Amino acid sequence: MKFTHAPLPQRVVFAAGESPAAVAAEVEALRRRTLVTHIFPEGDPIGRKDTVFGVKDSLIKRFERQPAGTPTPDGRVIDGTWSRVHFDIVLAPTGA
Repeated sequence: MKFTHAPLPQRVVFAAGESPAAVAAEVEALRRRTLVTHIFPEGDPIGRKDTVFGVKDSLIKRFERQPAGTPTPDGRVIDGTWSRVHFDIVLAPTGA
């Protein structure tokens, strides 16, 4: 995965003209509320200026570059570098 800054739709007004780099996720589980969220890489120059989504400090994470040949958490070996991040997601019970 590579972070890039995507242009925003014209209906969204944003001074920088692009969105911050982010990883987006939609998480669902039985008897839990669905959560749609995103995390931002630490150090992104646009991330803290995001007036569209509102970036909280808890959503900014350190992505640690792994050298080529480092196995992924599931044991695969990737040709090239990759990044590791830790982010806990807790879903609220339905009706909460």
